[in-house]
Amino acid sequence: MVTRSEPDYVWDFCGGDVALDFTNTVGNRGDAPQEHFNAYADVVSWAETRGVIGRTQAKQLRQEADRDATAAAEALASVRALRESLYRALAAAASGRKPAAADLARINAAVGASFSGAHLRPHGGRLELRFVPEGGMPRLDEPITTPVVRAAIDVLTTDAIRRVRLCADRSCAWLFTDTTRSGTRRWCDMKVCGNRNKVRRFRGQP
Repeated sequence: MVTRSEPDYVWDFCGGDVALDFTNTVGNRGDAPQEHFNAYADVVSWAETRGVIGRTQAKQLRQEADRDATAAAEALASVRALRESLYRALAAAASGRKPAAADLARINAAVGASFSGAHLRPHGGRLELRFVPEGGMPRLDEPITTPVVRAAIDVLTTDAIRRVRLCADRSCAWLFTDTTRSGTRRWCDMKVCGNRNKVRRFRGQP
């Protein structure tokens, strides 16, 4: 059975957006990066906890990963590669720079895959956007990356990008949405990064 690599690790959603929280699954990006997507089960756990997928779908994905370890490994590699391209593209766009061509190409490939088979259908008295991949069953990464890519599109193509910040903690470098009226928030999490930097200043550390 697929299991988490870090059962006691608690996912942090201080980014304020699904796409940003997705990129923040690497700890200490600015210092000694700590990977938290070490197994496919980690990806499913994050997606279920964040509400990207439901409990039933999470169970189905775990079962499918049990049946096909190769597909699970490929999905993990794909998710991690997309995450890094999204992180760099979001960080670049937030600072007014153009994303690297290679990152944009990877994201565009994910955009095409994410909207393949997209259609509207009635559901609960309204319309919902559904996806039916060509060839039947989607790859193990698609149920998770599709909502993430859609969220990233919303950030990258709207004024929401103006609110995206890079945590001022030099060892953190996580992305977050600054929802303060003044637009001067510096830390992804004041209780963690903010306090850590207060301690550094108190000790006279750079």
